Amino acid sequence: MKRLATIVLLLTTLTVYSAETTLPWAEFLHRQMQQMITTDQLPNAALAVVKDGEVVFLQGYGFRHLESQEPVDAHTLLRTGSVAKVFTWTAVMQLVEQGKLDLHADIQQYLDFQLPDFPRRYRNTHPTQSISLQHLMTHTAGFEDVLEGLFSFDPQPALRDYLTQHIPARIFPPGEVMAYSNYGTALAGYIVERVSGLPFEDYVEQHIFTPLGMNHSTFRQPLPQTLHGKAVTAYRMTDDEFLPAKFEHMPAPAGGLSTSAHDMARYMLALLGQDTVASLLQPETLQLMLSPAMSYHPLLGAMCLGFKQFRMNGQNIIFHGGSSNVFDSGLYLLPEQNLGIFMVYSGGNYTGHISILHNFLKTFFTAEPSVPLANLTAPASTPALQQLRGEYHQSRMLHTTPDKALNLMMGVMHIKPNEEGNLEVSHLGHTHRFRQVQPGIYQKLDPKPVYPFGPFEFLVAHQAPDGRLMLVTDGPLTYIRMPWFATSSFAALLLLPMVVLAIVSLLTFAVRGIFKAFSAPRPALPQQALLARALLIAHALCLIMMLWLLAATGQPDPVHILPATAFGETSFLTTLLGWMPYAITLLFAGLVYFAIVQWKQKWWSTFARTHYGLYTLFAVGLVWLFVFYNLVGV
Repeated sequence: MKRLATIVLLLTTLTVYSAETTLPWAEFLHRQMQQMITTDQLPNAALAVVKDGEVVFLQGYGFRHLESQEPVDAHTLLRTGSVAKVFTWTAVMQLVEQGKLDLHADIQQYLDFQLPDFPRRYRNTHPTQSISLQHLMTHTAGFEDVLEGLFSFDPQPALRDYLTQHIPARIFPPGEVMAYSNYGTALAGYIVERVSGLPFEDYVEQHIFTPLGMNHSTFRQPLPQTLHGKAVTAYRMTDDEFLPAKFEHMPAPAGGLSTSAHDMARYMLALLGQDTVASLLQPETLQLMLSPAMSYHPLLGAMCLGFKQFRMNGQNIIFHGGSSNVFDSGLYLLPEQNLGIFMVYSGGNYTGHISILHNFLKTFFTAEPSVPLANLTAPASTPALQQLRGEYHQSRMLHTTPDKALNLMMGVMHIKPNEEGNLEVSHLGHTHRFRQVQPGIYQKLDPKPVYPFGPFEFLVAHQAPDGRLMLVTDGPLTYIRMPWFATSSFAALLLLPMVVLAIVSLLTFAVRGIFKAFSAPRPALPQQALLARALLIAHALCLIMMLWLLAATGQPDPVHILPATAFGETSFLTTLLGWMPYAITLLFAGLVYFAIVQWKQKWWSTFARTHYGLYTLFAVGLVWLFVFYNLVGV
């Protein structure tokens, strides 16, 4: 593979396709892209800028394939991740415009399978029980997250099969909690299929791509033969070497788009109502789709109908970001400036295009005056600073599947008041300081453009449907404070001592066995005592083996970042790992029995009996973890 020297070649040979323009905005974005490519060592990328009804800048960067060194141009296909969703929402709005779909009707009438019932605990307190298309489009349907089947290296099942095989639980009342949902978007794509009578891929081709002249775009996975040779190979730089990625399949409406800079420029012109060739939607429908439809507070960014929104430096930003495991992209519209920006690249991360957009806004637009906070209505929940202390999990959470433990690692926010009377907020690898500017409203003191859904300038206290404290900010996620027993610290408090006890126990028995071999024989222990000891040893061995299996099967792929299991790849080791919690739980039952018996029978010394009881006590906590995180009993 090409090594680090290839980067130099990339940057010295890659002015591939650029519209004639002297527009400073486009030149700035171009320089920012070049800088990101150099800094992050990206193998290929593309940029499109439209302004005042024209395509003012198209640029490809890098090579389609490092082996052939064929340069990326404006018609080269790259994958976009969740930017694909905006085409799903566009298709929905076309059918709404035609009177075939109702944004506020129960979506069950459009489906041929049954969604889960409304959560029982909310039936007496929350009257809205049915899910509407508007709920899907604002990510407020109330679904738990679904990770199984989201990515695969093999072709996805038919859309209906994917949806029926991975039906999520409903954990929030509709319309109340924004919780980003790939499943909800895939469900909307299936509704498009059902109502239009066309497979989703065909519908988008016939009603969006073809009218707009988007001839280098497709939702088909794998790519059709006619486009296969025009797509890039994604790479990631690892140990000074570009390693190639496999083609990642996703449920098409949620993330299956492959497209080009040229085609996205055509789409942005249509969204801005400036396409001179074809009309995507009627002006009033476009206005409805791109207007805020769900927001917790005037200070915060909102959800439009499928698009996200925030304000920064006096500009209204309508956007959607996207990530697979090897591609990242960002689509940004500034309607007041008749401006659209699309960026896509492989081998980087989601912060790249966000940082460029923030730098662009700060460079060309003046910061807005401070918001007159005193004139804003205080939020319903106004806790004291000390009450905010705790661990918060994002509302995009797993609830009923064995992946629930991932809640402890995905987007967790930790909050603690500091000595200056401010809040220290740890999130996404950064620590921010927030000050209270009004009861229940907290403003960031040190801006860092790392949040994917907006400036992350404010946190506002809110109340979750079950009464827990919830902090809201920009975008389609909220952060709900966890009870003590659902926090990462409590899980560690149960698991780590158990692991230490297991290791110490195994070492103790091993050393004892060695000394026993060289010492005088002792009176034989009863068979039950030997069985009790064997059970503890077996339990400890199973626990250590489970951790080893977890490490072995959870090793992230150097290119795709996630372990192979995230792509549906299984092996004997992954199957064995799935059975280990059950084996440990069965052995635990024997430990409890013998922990009681051995104390009565006094087979061992007081120290040994105390050790056995303490080990069993922590084994209780381990089984509780297995049950709470759905590793047994699912």
